[in-house]
Amino acid sequence: MLDYREDGKAGVVEIAVEGRISREEFDDVAAKLEAFIASHGKVRLLEIIHDFEGIDASAFWDDLKFSLRHLNDFSRCAIVTRAKWIQPWSKLVGSIFHCELAHFEPEKIEEARAWLVRPQERGAA
Repeated sequence: MLDYREDGKAGVVEIAVEGRISREEFDDVAAKLEAFIASHGKVRLLEIIHDFEGIDASAFWDDLKFSLRHLNDFSRCAIVTRAKWIQPWSKLVGSIFHCELAHFEPEKIEEARAWLVRPQERGAA
């Protein structure tokens, strides 16, 4: 399941992940996120991973294509999760994107939100 929320004023999108992601869910969230990027420019993304059980194969391929199309469209990405395997994976993927990346434990979600909206330092992504 994917839960999608946006704050246009702050330029922030929050996506919560729980369980397995279907193609339909991915397509719905991707369409909303593309529209948000089109109207707001660079986006700050908060991804909250409660429990990730995988993604449909066709959605995985679409996710890869989406990511390649939007390499420069994220300025900051905060990942909130307890899953330790996510950090090395997200750092690998994050190195492809041109954005700041930070990880937070679930009890620090408000710290993650504050970090997302904090002004970026000069020269940062």
